[in-house]
Amino acid sequence: MRALRAGLVIVVTSVVLAGCATGSSASPSATALVPASPAGSSGSVPSAIPSANPDLSPSAEPSVGGLPAPRIVTPKPGQLDVHPIAAEQLAAAVTGRNVVVEITYAIGVEPCYVLDSIVVDRGDRAFTITLRQGHGPGDAVCIQLAEIVRSFVDLGELQPGTYTVSDSQKGAPPISVTVT
Repeated sequence: MRALRAGLVIVVTSVVLAGCATGSSASPSATALVPASPAGSSGSVPSAIPSANPDLSPSAEPSVGGLPAPRIVTPKPGQLDVHPIAAEQLAAAVTGRNVVVEITYAIGVEPCYVLDSIVVDRGDRAFTITLRQGHGPGDAVCIQLAEIVRSFVDLGELQPGTYTVSDSQKGAPPISVTVT
């Protein structure tokens, strides 16, 4: 029974990931960037996503390969057994010198799998993003099913230059962002 359940999880996850990967027109680089949160701080979810890149607008909700866009998840701090998870894709939108990063990733069903926080570490010309997942209290029974979701982090105003944004878990390829 366990082998059947594990096989089903792999099949469902593969179908979801394949569906999200096809038809994606997201570019692995952006053309501008702005200042970021201090190193080690939790990333903030911007109240307004820049309209310069409609692909990053939560109101746009484009479909990917005929499937609805991944739903937006905001961190819920205070989860138990928090650990890092890998991102699937990074994208950035620049408005003026302000940069917002969209992080797409796979996560399980709540309350067994909950995004606790997003940590942004800033280097000289680089940002490293860490998604941190945990679970809620109690012994909830959850199905082993993954869903592709997305979250946003506002890096703030950045000085002109080119920056690299990467996933600490090396799941998503790094992107370059240039601020003019």
